[in-house]
Amino acid sequence: MDPQKIGQFICFLRKKNNMTQSDLAEKLMVTSQAVSKWENGRGIPDIEILKQISEVFRVDLETLLNGEEKKKPKKNYLFIYFGLAILIICVIIGIIILHNQKGFSFSDVVSSNESFSLKGVAAYSNDQSSIFLSDIVFLDEENTKEEYVSIACMLYEEDGNVERKIGESGELKSDEVQTLNSFLKQIEFHIDSFEISCNNLSESNLYLAIYAKTKEGKTETYIIPLELTSCTIHK
Repeated sequence: MDPQKIGQFICFLRKKNNMTQSDLAEKLMVTSQAVSKWENGRGIPDIEILKQISEVFRVDLETLLNGEEKKKPKKNYLFIYFGLAILIICVIIGIIILHNQKGFSFSDVVSSNESFSLKGVAAYSNDQSSIFLSDIVFLDEENTKEEYVSIACMLYEEDGNVERKIGESGELKSDEVQTLNSFLKQIEFHIDSFEISCNNLSESNLYLAIYAKTKEGKTETYIIPLELTSCTIHK
């Protein structure tokens, strides 16, 4: 999933329907700033809002996340299709069946750790998987004021006893101590086309690991198990 491409497509659909950012924000019950953020490629709406956008503009979710409308066959091709022999018809049927096998599943990605919340979307098929994570927030009131000089975040997939890193944020450093949430608001994961160990991403055990270093040099680790919910399949 390309946030820039998706944002440009939302902007294209909005203008095509003679809507302002305020008009679209009102329909989606969000702020104009949120719409502007999406259209500038600085984030992706969560799965529920993506569904609303697809309904407002009458496009399916796969088209929305691909960031472009499906190309329609030229009319003159239709006459060729009708005149083809049985062998060609069989080939077309085979292509249609193959295309349907590549249907995408879309899910929200949520935290199952009560101390953290986050927003995420996962798109996956038999061929590829993509995950977008953002807005990670530490909710533990007793420890939200703890201060650190750097953090690093890693996204892992667990398959039995095998642990595999599928994404990382890189280390964020600061000359002055900051709270965990100050660092986390800078963290986003946008991971495309990674291979998963099992046959279906929804059956994978995914978790986010946060490594936060104090000014004394001590590293504290936070583990956030992730769950995929609201799964829908589009073929």
